[in-house]
Amino acid sequence: MLRLFSFFMVTFLLMSVSHAQGIDGKWKGEMQSPNGPFELTFNFKVVGDTLTGAVVGQMGDMPITNGKVNGTKFSFDVNVNEMTISHQCTFMSDSISMKVLGFQGEPTEIILKRAPDSNDKAKQPLR
Repeated sequence: MLRLFSFFMVTFLLMSVSHAQGIDGKWKGEMQSPNGPFELTFNFKVVGDTLTGAVVGQMGDMPITNGKVNGTKFSFDVNVNEMTISHQCTFMSDSISMKVLGFQGEPTEIILKRAPDSNDKAKQPLR
């Protein structure tokens, strides 16, 4: 029984670590505003159960604060013009579903897609 319990605990921990590592990197999405849509880039870095990084948008780079990772779920805050914007996210291997709270009163949903690595073009053969 102890072996079975140990097996499940190790499997769960490995799955949690692999999901967290999948969050790392650059992700892009589009947010609607009264002035029309604008693109946001999210640069995520996960260490253990802590998320750090920055959001890049029309207002420049904004650091991520209070970042927490729990398996495929993660959350963080971004301060914009003295207002805290909360983000509740779910990692889904090829995309991230994000609910943004505190912006324009109503929750806004954004789907992020992994941004191509700038080195990807260098790896492709010339034609």
